[in-house]
Amino acid sequence: MALFGGFQERREKKAIEHYFTAPSVDVPAIEEFKKACPQAQAILYDVVKSCPDRDKRFRALVGLHTLGITADMVPAVLDALHDEDDFVQESAAKVLTDNPQYADAVVPSLLTFYKEKAATRPIVLQIFEQYGPAARAAVPVLLDGLARPTEALEVARCLAKIAAGDLDPAQQAIVDVLSDHKKAEDLQRLGAGFQATLEAFLLSCVPWRTVDAIPAWRRMLEAYAEMSGRPSEPLLHVLTELVQYSDWKLRGEVGAQFMEMSRAKIIAEKLVRPPSAATPGAASV
Repeated sequence: MALFGGFQERREKKAIEHYFTAPSVDVPAIEEFKKACPQAQAILYDVVKSCPDRDKRFRALVGLHTLGITADMVPAVLDALHDEDDFVQESAAKVLTDNPQYADAVVPSLLTFYKEKAATRPIVLQIFEQYGPAARAAVPVLLDGLARPTEALEVARCLAKIAAGDLDPAQQAIVDVLSDHKKAEDLQRLGAGFQATLEAFLLSCVPWRTVDAIPAWRRMLEAYAEMSGRPSEPLLHVLTELVQYSDWKLRGEVGAQFMEMSRAKIIAEKLVRPPSAATPGAASV
């Protein structure tokens, strides 16, 4: 028995060394590791929790993504979201995303990350979106993000998945606008108050100087145009400046967001230069 025990110990040690030094880690490699080491899940968890080597933590998280985690492993995986290594962060996010059964423990911690670490917000929103209604406790915290143009689109898409029945009509309308599910008649029913909300959003940034805000800004401008006639003077000033940009100059300002900004420019032209009652020089009928 002692001889067999020594053989098994050497086999496990070799399997561990191979797993953490192999050129890559894939599902067959993880399954082989599990076959050689019955305690593979616990070994990987210990690496995530205490190993200073980033590559090993990354490999451990990849393994746990396949093998699964237990409730007591959740805090260590949450801590990995703070890691300086992007691959470690992304792997931790995948583990959490695929384990919504731990939402009650995960959501409060992720909300702390969301409020304190702006850089983690895209990852947190993706996890919440996958959790769906299980993440509805996050709704009150996320609502403020609808007013931040650089974050509003991702926040709205998340809220569309987790907040069914939890939003007031104006909040739901913003989510619908930003997630491309708006209906013009619904917007019209909300009246001047909602129009003012749209206008405040549009005035909160200059999109061609805040490129990440462009997709949300264009959608809000489109909704505003469906509700409004002549814009207020402050917004008119912004739209007039946009209209005066040539396409080549606008492309230089916004780069990859040119198509979105070009669509916004077409809407702005209609608001700045509404059709006149009569065209000068036109023949009367």
